Amino acid sequence: MEDFQIHTLENGLRLLYRPSIGSNVSHVGFTIDAGSRDDGQLPGTAHCFEHMLFKGTEKRKAWQIINRLDNVGGEMNAFTTKEITVLYASVINPYLERAIELLSDLCFHSNFPKKELEKEKKIIAEEINMYLDTPEENIYDEFQEMVFKGHSLAPNILGSPESLNAIQSEDLQSFHATYYHPKNIVLTIGSSLPFKQVIRWVEKHCQLTINPAKTIQRKAFQSYSVQCQQKNTEHVQCHAILGQPAYAQQDNKRLGLMLLNNILGGPGMNSRLNISVRERMGYTYNVESGYTAFRDTGLFHCYLSTDFKNLNKAVELVKKEMLLLKNKTLSPIQLSHAQNQFNGQISLSEENRMNVLLMMGRHLAQGYPIDSLEHVIKAVNALSSKQLQDIANEIFDLDKISYLAYVSE
Repeated sequence: MEDFQIHTLENGLRLLYRPSIGSNVSHVGFTIDAGSRDDGQLPGTAHCFEHMLFKGTEKRKAWQIINRLDNVGGEMNAFTTKEITVLYASVINPYLERAIELLSDLCFHSNFPKKELEKEKKIIAEEINMYLDTPEENIYDEFQEMVFKGHSLAPNILGSPESLNAIQSEDLQSFHATYYHPKNIVLTIGSSLPFKQVIRWVEKHCQLTINPAKTIQRKAFQSYSVQCQQKNTEHVQCHAILGQPAYAQQDNKRLGLMLLNNILGGPGMNSRLNISVRERMGYTYNVESGYTAFRDTGLFHCYLSTDFKNLNKAVELVKKEMLLLKNKTLSPIQLSHAQNQFNGQISLSEENRMNVLLMMGRHLAQGYPIDSLEHVIKAVNALSSKQLQDIANEIFDLDKISYLAYVSE
């Protein structure tokens, strides 16, 4: 992208600033290059850490943290993925410095009170139970555990009740010392306020001195074997998911798979899975496909929910649509329509300023290039039908597809 600037502090923290011309709202986000794949022996550590960021710092109690931005109409939240943790806020411009100072305090000076930790474990346990009661969410997590079995990408981001109960304040302090070093963090800010003013505030509140960063080692995922499982459940519907490992974040084939995924089961109502499984046959209310790219691998999947009598027929239709993309080359008109749709969707997504900022922060934190919208569109438009079919031959090969189903008769 061309409309951003980067300033690196003496301690290694990188500030990415993107102007929001004419807006009275500023967005702030700390992106940390650490997620659940860095949990080690206690799955759920990164996520528990994220929760505990709001429970106390060296100078603030939990209620002071909550009120700091709420009292001026701001919003603050955080989330954890397999590979990153993000702490972010939105405020009107007069309170941008307040947001920078608060998030910096949480990011670098949280103290993980033991009393608050025991209370928060109960809350996270309820979060785990909530997902267990949401089969369309839980089946995706369980599918990842199955596909990435034995690897750090496998465990649920939330952890398990057992691993959660084992986490102690000392574990969180160790996690903080390893990953929450300024050189491992990117601060993204979108605002109409002057860049020089923003730099002064960031240097005022984030120019802390911390011990040298520890070496972070992550093992790449390599061993995959096809798995097929079916589980009896008490849910009203049956749920099924199928897929396999896919391309990593920097693989040259990534955009091609994103385009194919959009054709097959993307958000458009004209996706092939929606037309085939829902509109023509009426087998499901929800059918979709998705592709997630990680640092060293990726995951492609198709998901659907239906009743027991139509489960096998719906799954076979999904496989049929995958094979059609694998065995039949897209015509020039089909390819052009798919490219136009994809380009329109990503152009509309640019309207969400916070999401764009956080995407930029993730790319910078993980060492990926920050491509402009024009560059992505140009690259998508350059894809040929032959290239897409080659990708489909690899990803839609049914002999390599794993399958998981929740069955309720």
